Amino acid sequence: MLFKATAQKTIIFSLLLLNALLLIQAVQYKALDFLLLLAILCSFLSMFLRYEFQIDKDTLTYRTYILWFKVYAKTVKPMDIKRIVFKRLSWKTKLAVVQVEKGWNMRIALFNPPNVFKELETFAHEYDIDIRKTADY
Repeated sequence: MLFKATAQKTIIFSLLLLNALLLIQAVQYKALDFLLLLAILCSFLSMFLRYEFQIDKDTLTYRTYILWFKVYAKTVKPMDIKRIVFKRLSWKTKLAVVQVEKGWNMRIALFNPPNVFKELETFAHEYDIDIRKTADY
């Protein structure tokens, strides 16, 4: 099953506006102009971030896109997973961290549809992967 998420645009948009205001204020410093232009470009591109997490029969796949360009992709098999930790990101938002043997862990939060956590827990039970849940989960 395929789950999708996007970047939180309200936070990124406010940072983009702040960078633009700083650029206007720092016109006389040439080195600072370059850094602020770089920060504005990165903030602008981050508005178009989107994420996909796919649970297949025997693999977990995590992909990151900017617009339609694939920036990052990682596929793991059940034997490469150390454990899956379920916890809270905030009082309302759940988070799952798939801890892998090699490479970066997969952080699963704010994906749609919201049954991603039940599917991930089913996947873990099916392949006998260690599950840890915090007390507040």
